[in-house]
Amino acid sequence: MKKAMMITMLAASLTASAKEWAVDSLYHPTVDTPLLQRLTPTLTSDYVQLGKVHQHWFIGVQGGASAFLGKPLGCGDLFDRTTPAFNAYLGKWFTPNVGARAAFQGLKYKNSELQSINYQLAHADLMYNVANLFRSPSEHMPKWDFVPYIGAGLAHGSNISSVEGKLRNFQFALTYGIYSRYHIGKRFFLSGELGGFSTFRDFDGYGERGKLGDNMLSLSFGIGVNLGSPKWKHAIDALPYINQNDYLLSYTKRLEHDNEYLTSQHNIDRKTLEELKKILEIEGLLGKYGYLFDENGSGKNNYRGLLSLRSRMKGMNPISMPQDLATQPNILNIPIYFFFQLGKAQLTDDSQLINLDELAKVAIEHNLKVHIAGAADSATGSENGNTELSKERTRFIAKELKKRGVPTERMKGVSLGGINEYSNPKDNRYSKVSLYLEIDEEQLND
Repeated sequence: MKKAMMITMLAASLTASAKEWAVDSLYHPTVDTPLLQRLTPTLTSDYVQLGKVHQHWFIGVQGGASAFLGKPLGCGDLFDRTTPAFNAYLGKWFTPNVGARAAFQGLKYKNSELQSINYQLAHADLMYNVANLFRSPSEHMPKWDFVPYIGAGLAHGSNISSVEGKLRNFQFALTYGIYSRYHIGKRFFLSGELGGFSTFRDFDGYGERGKLGDNMLSLSFGIGVNLGSPKWKHAIDALPYINQNDYLLSYTKRLEHDNEYLTSQHNIDRKTLEELKKILEIEGLLGKYGYLFDENGSGKNNYRGLLSLRSRMKGMNPISMPQDLATQPNILNIPIYFFFQLGKAQLTDDSQLINLDELAKVAIEHNLKVHIAGAADSATGSENGNTELSKERTRFIAKELKKRGVPTERMKGVSLGGINEYSNPKDNRYSKVSLYLEIDEEQLND
């Protein structure tokens, strides 16, 4: 017996030390919990999603004054040359900063001879909103826009020459200026513009051909409308996902390393237990102590509850017990399980009767009370049938304990009926025996 127990203790010691060594040898990586969870998308501050074709259009009209400055300049000052002006435009923003528009302006101007002449100008402009450089990207709908622009177009006008008479004049024009607007709502905005265009010197009928020199300056104000949604959607920030992916790759590699290491240690432990099992078999003790090698424990009693009880009860009596232990009744509740065949009040194997022998000895020796709870698995049988079957299993254990000398008055039995406490139905076909220690208070006071 001593030899067998020494072998068993050696097996447990070797297994525990091997497992402890294996765990201590792991990486124990620091887990970044947020990176192991589903990320909430965040938006970038610098990049936006490009709008669809029908989005970010705008249209407007403006009125104001214009002044013609050409070569030759002629007589009269700037105010003498000022005339009413009108312009209309249609544009689109491709990004919050970059846009383009097509515009038309015209009415009359006064040439170098201060003669009123009709003119029209059709042009296309490239626009850049510099206001976005000085405000937070989170402003989806800012109030102010400040937009320099440059473009080109075709100027069309009538001129009067004392030599040639009245002629039609079409010339290339370079446009430029600063366009500003203030939003008074989601759709509407007020606008103002200081701009002009330059063309060849003979646009007004006087001056050299082929040289730039005639200019038209204008100042105008008006109102405009945004067509479609004027707001910009920021692009989803990919950086958190890149960081998470890098972390998960690293974390996976460390877990793979740990798994390989634990697999190796498990194989070593398994081989050690196999050798110890052979020694017990040679000594003829495998039948009695083979449960120590059973890892599943499914539908079988492995004696551990009973061994734990005997260890706790060894040398214990009310007089020598610690005070906090002795003053509390029913403090011992060590469950020992007995498993039954399907639909019967018969143990799965007769070796479990050894447990009943030992259990009866402990109960009698330490004057313990016995609580028996019978159960059946709810996965099979009817509700009424399982209730009756669980009672029969309780009675079976009570009768066996009575045969072994446990007084009937010290036993109490209950029926649990059909249960699904464990995922394996076999584990729900049991009678659970619990031993209770009751302290005689008069004995403690003596």
